[in-house]
Amino acid sequence: MVASARNPVLTDLFGEFVPALREGLIEMLDLVAVADGDADTAGTVFRGELEETPALLRRPVTRTPYVPE
Repeated sequence: MVASARNPVLTDLFGEFVPALREGLIEMLDLVAVADGDADTAGTVFRGELEETPALLRRPVTRTPYVPE
């Protein structure tokens, strides 16, 4: 959809988010404790994720163009 808009600003912006989104979604798949209903472990995992988020948001952005797969 982004590429079909033919807007280079949107394409570059989306390209900046893709790696972080992909990494975040893959990490979410690792949250087996949530699926297993283990509330204590799930809470610990989520707290860890929330503590990492500010550091991830502050890291330098590398410009890599989005290339659809």
